[in-house]
This record gives sequence, structure tokens and C-alpha cells, in this order.
Amino acid sequence: MLSRLTNYLILLFLFALPFQTRWIIEYGILNNRPWEFGTISLYGTEFFLWLIVILTGIRIFGRPDFWKSFSNCRINADYFKMHKKNILAVLIFLFSTAVFIRSGNPISWQFTTWFLGGICLMISIAVSELSFSRAGMTLWLSGVVQGVLAVQQFFYQKIIGSKWLGMSAQNSSDSGVSVVQFGDERWLRAYGSFGWPNSLGIYLAVIFVLGLILYFYFSKTKWRILILVGQLIILTGLLLSFSRGAWLAAVGGLLIFGLIAWNNLPFEFTRRKFYSQFVKQLAVYAVLVISLVTIYFPVFTNRFNTGNYLEYLSITERQDQLNVAGQMISDNLFFGVGPGLYTNYLARYFVSPTYGVYQPVHNIFLLALAELGIFVFLFILVFVFWLIKKIGRAGPIYFSVLTVLFLAGFYDHFLWSLYAGQLIWWVVLALGLMLKKSQSNIEK
Repeated sequence: MLSRLTNYLILLFLFALPFQTRWIIEYGILNNRPWEFGTISLYGTEFFLWLIVILTGIRIFGRPDFWKSFSNCRINADYFKMHKKNILAVLIFLFSTAVFIRSGNPISWQFTTWFLGGICLMISIAVSELSFSRAGMTLWLSGVVQGVLAVQQFFYQKIIGSKWLGMSAQNSSDSGVSVVQFGDERWLRAYGSFGWPNSLGIYLAVIFVLGLILYFYFSKTKWRILILVGQLIILTGLLLSFSRGAWLAAVGGLLIFGLIAWNNLPFEFTRRKFYSQFVKQLAVYAVLVISLVTIYFPVFTNRFNTGNYLEYLSITERQDQLNVAGQMISDNLFFGVGPGLYTNYLARYFVSPTYGVYQPVHNIFLLALAELGIFVFLFILVFVFWLIKKIGRAGPIYFSVLTVLFLAGFYDHFLWSLYAGQLIWWVVLALGLMLKKSQSNIEK
């Protein structure tokens, strides 16, 4: 009963993750402007997250056989030799946590809660009785919903606000809204239920490559047709986000998927059968991409037109951010400026940016290094690569999904600076760890 309830809560969390419903405890204000990175909030999905963690703890630690085996365990040299990697991971985790919470700033406490919650959620999902197929399909279906929202928003050129879904009303004519501009026309970029189009684009890029794995995971034709239709919706939403970094990440994920499959064919496929199916999918995707680009050619081409004012401003802003991040890292190399405090430090020690709004650098690796310092940053990096190594043993093909995350991390701060972005990291890693329970295609 407890396991079933936990499983349902995990599935609900995976589906609801993109929706930014929250209770704002304290609004962040910086230089008389709204300050998202200084806002203290409690997200609706956090309730499910900690409930999942508590129930998982009860399920694991509440078993009498657990304590019996623990009490009979002798802690000796052989024990440490056998479990040295797990012990090292725990020590890294504890040391990192100590550095995270060294600041009494509420922003840092909130950031640390997200970080710890993400790790606990990852463990809860990985040890649950859910199959990779059920968890993966639930997350994928959530991506389809985001794709539908993106299409609706782009074609209506407005976003309908809903506090219950965590969506703010947006219109292409409003100042501060993300648009693609050419001439006198302003085209609203799709947001989905996220706070910015790049966040939607990164999420859909991850889900799109995950959908490729799910397509080959299922053997029944009806499931593959359903997934292919959903993939087209997701791809449309990804394109209409007009997120160049997300596009690049998705292409990188596709390439890695095709390359790894050469020596690590998924499930029951022969090499010839796999690549036949893969090429057919790519052809369908190419038709959709060419059709949309042809219909909205001026909008897409202006996204790469550096002579356009908005695109020139975007590129200039990112170059300025990289320079500032480099200086900040140099000044705070060992212990960083504090978790979640990048923009706070930016406002205190740097002049107002030419683009008017203080933002984290659009690179999660530089951002994490600036906030945490070199020691904790390297410890966390080692921990993540240790997880990736475990995932690689179960299913190398999953490296394609992880590639999307790493590439997207070079072009945006979403996966580190915001709640939903952090949780996406840990959820994706959790699904990869679940592959060890699904070595064969069980969905016959």
C-alpha cells in the first residue's frame, strides 16, 4: 500500500513538474525591479516532493529487517573496502551541504532546500518500484502537454494567465516579453507553463530525446505511433520556443543517440532494423522542421540575424555576462559568493548592466563555480559523473539525454538557478538509474 501510494505521487510529480504554481512568501526587489532570483517561494510540487521523500524513508527505514541487518553489520576494514564509493559519495554530499548552508541568507537556504530535495527525490525515484517505462512515459506526456501549450500560445500570440497553473499573462506587445522582432512586427516566443521561453525549450529538448528512447523501448506498433505523434507535438513546441541553445542541445542529443546505438543497440533491434526506423523518424521530423521554417521564414531567420537589435542585444548581454562571471570567480575562487546569491553579489559589487536587469550568467558551470567555489564545485561534479558512470553501465543509450542537459547548460542558467531547472536535472538522472531495472524490453 505504501509503495503504491509513493509510486502514484512520483508519477503525479513528474507530470506536474513544469507547472510553476507557487505561494510567494516574499517578493524579491532589486534596484526597484522585480527580482526573481531573490524571491522566496514555496512551489506546489515541493509538497509532493517531500511527501515522496518521507514515504520512501518510512518504506526503507521502517522495515524491521533493515534494522536487524544493520545491527548485525560489523564496521571493519572489509566493510569500508566494499562500500568505499558509497561512503565517499556521502562524505562529498555532507561536505557540500555544510558549505551550502554556511550563509544565513534566506535565498541560500531556499536554494539549499531545492538542491537537497532534488537529491532525495532522485534516490526516491531510483529505489521505487516503478518501471522506467511508466516513469518515462509520464514525464514524456507532460512534455506533450507543454508542446500543446506552446503551439496554442504562438498561434494566438498571447499567454492566458492562471495562478493555479503558475502562468503569467503575456502579450507580444507588452514590454519585457520575449519576442522575435523583424521590422515593426513582434512575434511572441512560446513559454509553455515556464517563466521564460528558453526554459521551455530546454525542457522540451530533454523530453524529445527521451521520447526517442521510449519509441524503441516499446515493441507494440500502436505505442510507437502514439509516441511518434507526441514527438511531433514536442518538436513543434521546441521550435516555437525559438531557443537557439535548446535547438543545439537537441541536435547534439540526436547525434549522440545515433552514434552510441551503433555499438549499443537498444533492446531487441538489429543494427539494420534500428537505423531503418531511426532514419524514418528523422525524415518525419525534417518534414515538420522544413514546413515550419518555410511558413515562418522571416521569424526563424531573424533569430540568427545579429543585425537585428534584439538579437544583437542578446549576444552582447551574454558576452558581458561571461566577462563579469570570470571576474567574480577570480575574486571568490575558493568559497564562492554563496548558493543562489550570484545576482545579489552582482548588484553589490558591479555597476548596473547595460541591459538593465541583473541576471545569472548563462552558463550553469560558471554559475555554480561562482556561487560555490572551486572545492564544492569539483565535489559535486565528481558526484554527478559517478552517477553518470552508473547510468552508463545500465544503458549507454541514455547518454543522449544527458548530452542535452550538459549542452543546454552552456547556454542558459535555468538548470541551476531556478527550482524547476534543478529538479529536471535530478529527475533525468533518476530515470537513468532506473534503467538497471529494465535491461530488456518488458513492454510486449
